[in-house]
Amino acid sequence: MSVSPRVPFRLAVLCLSSGAVAVLGACSKAPEEPEFDHGLKKPIVRKLREALKETPCDKAKAQEYAQLLMTTGDLKGVTKAADDFTAACGPNVVLLQLSYTANARQGQKAEALKAATALVDAQPENASYRVWRGLSQEALGQTEGAAADYQKALELQPDQRPILNAVVKAYETLNRPCDALAAYQRYVQAKPAEANKADVKNAMEALALKTSCPAAEADAGSADAATAP
Repeated sequence: MSVSPRVPFRLAVLCLSSGAVAVLGACSKAPEEPEFDHGLKKPIVRKLREALKETPCDKAKAQEYAQLLMTTGDLKGVTKAADDFTAACGPNVVLLQLSYTANARQGQKAEALKAATALVDAQPENASYRVWRGLSQEALGQTEGAAADYQKALELQPDQRPILNAVVKAYETLNRPCDALAAYQRYVQAKPAEANKADVKNAMEALALKTSCPAAEADAGSADAATAP
């Protein structure tokens, strides 16, 4: 016996009727996403969740709850907890940190950028938050914005090699060798001993050969003189 290809369509229409559900026994809602398994921590997760329903703006409980979810690997739960708190009570730095981390781990680039931007807005002089936002922008192909944040981070913490590496990479992507060279110069001013290291020296020389950067070259000469034995 052949089955009419129109049967699924008819069934879908019949499912719109509440009576049809009882008669056919074949209509059901789309399956919901299963609840995350928090393992042995499920009781405390549930307890904190219920407590936050009563006092949603309890900062300490909200942070404890989100951190607990993070330890269980419930990244979606972390972002929801942070979003719920922000919507009801305003931004909280700890929750924004957790939200950024959870979104970044999930590959939610736009949401990670949103959290990083909120952190920069809250603490604009925090170099780490500038780097986080730079990484988020870079992941979205927003290299100009990333370079600006890395540059600000370098100004705040000029002796940090990872920040230098990030800003130089961004400037090289943007074909801005003079800015990359200036970043190196700022770094060696903060850490003079680095000026004579082969990798730093070679990188600076290679950048200087790409174009004419008079001010940077003059600064580099001063740095060499300062670090000469």
